[in-house]
Amino acid sequence: MILLVGAVIVWTGYSTLGFSDRLNPPESDISADPATGDWPMFQRGPDHSGRGSNEFSVPEGRVAWQFETQAPILSSPAVAQSTVYLSTGDRRVVALDAATGELIWENEINGPVDSSPAVAGDSVFVGLKDGRLIALSRATGTLQWEFQTGDLIYSSPSVYRGVVYIGSSDGRLYALDAVSGEERWSHLTEGRVLTAPAVHESVVAVTSQDRRVYLLDAVTGNHRLDLQVSDTRGSATIDEKMVYVADTGGLMMAIDWSKTELPFEKTARWVRTQLFWWKLVDTLPPLKGLVWRFRRPRSSFVGTPAVGSEMVYVASASGAIFALDRLTGSLIWTYRTDDVVVGSPSTAGNTLFVGDVAGVLHGVDTVTGERKWQFQVDGPIASTPVLANGMVYVASTNGTLYVIK
Repeated sequence: MILLVGAVIVWTGYSTLGFSDRLNPPESDISADPATGDWPMFQRGPDHSGRGSNEFSVPEGRVAWQFETQAPILSSPAVAQSTVYLSTGDRRVVALDAATGELIWENEINGPVDSSPAVAGDSVFVGLKDGRLIALSRATGTLQWEFQTGDLIYSSPSVYRGVVYIGSSDGRLYALDAVSGEERWSHLTEGRVLTAPAVHESVVAVTSQDRRVYLLDAVTGNHRLDLQVSDTRGSATIDEKMVYVADTGGLMMAIDWSKTELPFEKTARWVRTQLFWWKLVDTLPPLKGLVWRFRRPRSSFVGTPAVGSEMVYVASASGAIFALDRLTGSLIWTYRTDDVVVGSPSTAGNTLFVGDVAGVLHGVDTVTGERKWQFQVDGPIASTPVLANGMVYVASTNGTLYVIK
């Protein structure tokens, strides 16, 4: 009996740590990694840093061109090699000339699209509300392949080392081969997965409406770690050391993604917690992987945190932007917009950009938190400002993409 229990423990650990089901390599190694001046996917790259080129300077404040649609635009565009790729509310995916806004191609979809495109290799990847992830030709917009999930897709795809990661309202995170569209693995959560997965090295991080953030093995999909959060209205961000996630309860956390939860460790923590409440032990057990917390109980954090060289930035629905020390979570400065914020901030050079529902695009000094620039568009801004090729690309819910130089 003892041998049997020991064998079960060994096998559980063997599977959990990912040794039992290593997969064959994907057919390619393409990634949506940004070249200098590009912004090829949601929050610029698979890590969701939201950080553009260091050489980027504050624009003059003139509209270079704008592209009109017939419905609100909730997604952010992708910019790669002088082409802008945009998902629209009027049921299209379009490719535009980045210099002039001239339409290069369009692909009509059977419903509005909230998923931001991801550009990698010869393909453009987009999630659709009919539950499909599609891959389109970058050159022509023709369909290359499609993959059907079990419910609506609001998540934006991430492409990393030959694999496309996408969340679905069916509660799963999917990993697909970027060339063929074949499923490599899927991981089931207990809630809808509406946010985009962040990927770095061997880890993929994603939030679910079951109020948890999951850290999974990027190759196998095996569980590494999960922590409880409140409701999340943005994706996780990941860097070389930590995962950052913010929730609507006013909590932001930094998590050491190198940590892995061992078999039965969660059960042991539950037991220790019960002993604490019964006053049989003096302290609560620490959360595995937690590095720091930042709390603003009266705030509701929205969007995805943006990561700079020394700070991480998070937006509150109230319009406040908080700059925190990346290593400690200490508050460095607070900037307040004039209205509600629903999107994510982004940074380039020494400027942070964020839009509010009054249609004001703010430029904030990343070091001091002082306002240094602003621009007014016609309509609320709900998407992340994209900073590429010396331009700011920002979409509004009046259906217009503005390109500001």
